[in-house]
Amino acid sequence: MSNIIKYALQARHHCCGSQLIVPAGISRWTAAGTSHIVHNRTIARTLHTSLQNNSPIRKAKFFYIPNPFMWLHNRIELAALKRDWDPAFDLTSFKYGVIQAVCTVTDLASQREWGDLVGLLTRGAINKLRSNKWSFDEEQNLVLSPDNIQMVHISKVSLQNIVDQKYCDIDMIVLGVRVPHNTDKHSLVILEFYARFHREYTKHKLPDWTITTFELKSFQTLPRKEAT
Repeated sequence: MSNIIKYALQARHHCCGSQLIVPAGISRWTAAGTSHIVHNRTIARTLHTSLQNNSPIRKAKFFYIPNPFMWLHNRIELAALKRDWDPAFDLTSFKYGVIQAVCTVTDLASQREWGDLVGLLTRGAINKLRSNKWSFDEEQNLVLSPDNIQMVHISKVSLQNIVDQKYCDIDMIVLGVRVPHNTDKHSLVILEFYARFHREYTKHKLPDWTITTFELKSFQTLPRKEAT
């Protein structure tokens, strides 16, 4: 996990309740970012396999300490994006879509359903995912559901003008905490994913966001404490 992320685990238990509405079917993001790349079957399966409904999990609190210069840079770039390129862009809706997309990718990658990732990820990003050598624990605990997400953070925003072409890249860090696949071995699993969302704003181009990079940046487990 990034050294700028600090977390404190609390011993109390809670049952996660779904806070995100799952859209039906597959759709593309609009220019406003209010529709989301999700798969109804995928999310439903994720919620079942990852949360197991009322499975208890120790609550985790994450504290992010941003680089003030990068934070200011990102704010300026987002303001320029909304002012000059996309007046309908909404950061809250965008983060909602990021959560849905990351959860979908983790589920499809864990099932090795690479064909279903076409359109959501670029071919290069899919090929890199396929070449990953995950450990057994990582494979067994890779999937996140929206309820697992603890933090969604913008790492970097980049706007590029090349002649008449316009490109936007938004790098996202998504942290999740889930019930482990093997509760006899672990008490908690913490995952940190990095994803780069790309869109071309050139005139007459479709308003599609695509993931060009998707990585599991950090995987941590907490051992199960024996009852005393």
